[in-house]
Amino acid sequence: MQHNMKISSLDAISIKKESAKLIKVNTEIREGQAVFIVAQEKFPKAVTKLKNTKYDCFYEDSRIDLFLSELQNYDAE
Repeated sequence: MQHNMKISSLDAISIKKESAKLIKVNTEIREGQAVFIVAQEKFPKAVTKLKNTKYDCFYEDSRIDLFLSELQNYDAE
């Protein structure tokens, strides 16, 4: 059985960098939305588990760091 890699702090940094680029392209997107969208593209299964929880940063920018931290408890898939 293959063990999946966990989402790492480097992945979290990468998500933040890509979300900043997304905001530059689409200025109407808030940071929390951009982080959520980028994370969902990279790690759809993990992000689905965090959707509509206290970690979800899509509607609440103040949860971005919490979201990225919690994301690292999941497999990179």
